Amino acid sequence: MTVSSLTVKNSYNGDNTTTAFSYTFPIHTAAELQVIERSALGTETVKTLNSDYTITDNGAAGGSVNFSTAPANGVTIVLLRNTSLTQEVDYVSNDPFPAETHEGALDKLTLQVQEVQEEVDRSLKLSRTNTMNSTEFTVNSVLLIVLVLDSLIVLSTSSCTSCTWSVSLSKAPSWVSAPKASLLI
Repeated sequence: MTVSSLTVKNSYNGDNTTTAFSYTFPIHTAAELQVIERSALGTETVKTLNSDYTITDNGAAGGSVNFSTAPANGVTIVLLRNTSLTQEVDYVSNDPFPAETHEGALDKLTLQVQEVQEEVDRSLKLSRTNTMNSTEFTVNSVLLIVLVLDSLIVLSTSSCTSCTWSVSLSKAPSWVSAPKASLLI
């Protein structure tokens, strides 16, 4: 197969009626599809295959996740591809070139890279032009800015070589289950 789609996850809203949700990306095994239910308060629960849901796999076209009980109103269902990080192809010297096997291995690598890209897309990043050449953050007579969810909290210190801050938000978005962040420097 070729990998012509960049899709690695699908999201749906529960409505207390619908039990079947489509995924539009290929998986190699049912275990490589992670099903997450996110409550209205932001609590995420990873569902269990063959207990909470079953899968009907249609190959490269995707398939469907079928819940035994319809997800409630206000929850979000996320279907996320989670390809195993193994390499199972073994080439034998002087054997004919196994083109299909080779293509399958390349396809699996492509799926894995797409999943890494999906995670990178959700992460905080430095600017491309940032000249920081170390991943070590130190605080010594500087202003420290911590982004917590969609709030900005500014902490300052006059002199600190090993500091711990604990920050609690008095008003967090409704989807935050535990509005608290800690930073140790």
